[in-house]
Amino acid sequence: MAASLKEDVKKKFGDEILLSATSIVDRESVVVPVSPALDIILNGGIPEGSFIVFTGQPKCGKTTTSLDFAATAQKPEYQGNLKNPRQAYYLNIEGRLKKRDLEGIPGLDLERFNVIGSQQGKILHAEEYLQIAERIINEEPGSILIIDSYSALCTEAEITSSMDKMQRADGAKLLAKFCRKVANVIPVNKNIVMGITHLMGNPGYGNVEWKEKSGQAIAYQTDVKLRAKMFKAWHSGADGPQIGQEVDWTVLCSALGPPGGNIKSYIRYGIGVDKAMELVSLCVDFGIIAKGGAWYTLTSIKDKPKFQGTEKLRQYVFDNPKVYDKLMDELRETMGVTCKSKT
Repeated sequence: MAASLKEDVKKKFGDEILLSATSIVDRESVVVPVSPALDIILNGGIPEGSFIVFTGQPKCGKTTTSLDFAATAQKPEYQGNLKNPRQAYYLNIEGRLKKRDLEGIPGLDLERFNVIGSQQGKILHAEEYLQIAERIINEEPGSILIIDSYSALCTEAEITSSMDKMQRADGAKLLAKFCRKVANVIPVNKNIVMGITHLMGNPGYGNVEWKEKSGQAIAYQTDVKLRAKMFKAWHSGADGPQIGQEVDWTVLCSALGPPGGNIKSYIRYGIGVDKAMELVSLCVDFGIIAKGGAWYTLTSIKDKPKFQGTEKLRQYVFDNPKVYDKLMDELRETMGVTCKSKT
């Protein structure tokens, strides 16, 4: 670009809008980890300034994972260059957020976790929820915004029409407009927006076809889209009680790495995402932790401690942060994870 043209552009639109490619490459950013399993398929975690979508069947851990992520993003080491502590906002569109959901996430700063939802005498409709979301993105740089869920958004036309009349609402167009308006703001203001959508079952001939019910506009703006497609009960031992659930995540699209990655995550009741269990499972799978029968050996740790059963091993890793960090570093190196936080 000619020097005179550069000067004219800067004069008319401001110095900040014209950047060299070098400044973009060298720009500092904070990458917030999600969990050991998801970090592997996301190349390290989720950078600030990202538009994320979690989709999947009901009750398979999408909300829990987003709340757990918010707790991590609130930690001091992931504040980066923000002037004020990172705020988290939760649009409780489905109205199902419970006390146990919040208390089950260790480390979640409730004073910096703001819940927005309908109350007695004031039912928010889709237009109002998205107006609030737009203001948060524009006026709260660095904030975490969880939209739970896009699928439950109900427009004013739908709310005000009677049940005996089918009101065809333009919910998809409204959502498309919202995505277009905030797509360029999110990376500039370093927000992280996590939207949740649901897969709805349409019975077919012997099979259930699961389809997303939130329009296609989100797909064009999102940086990462993850699907929780299936889960099963997680028991303590072969005959023990159920302590959580295993969730199967798939990367549908990603600006952070290749799509199609598949990984298993663990959600433990009362804890949220069980990062220690995820780490142990992955380290065993990739030979970082040696396994012989029911015994496990931490070969890279001093004195090479041995444990019988995964639960004892998991508890040791959970209780020893330095061991956790060392195993995580080895796992990243083994998997070739290159995305690192810059603060």
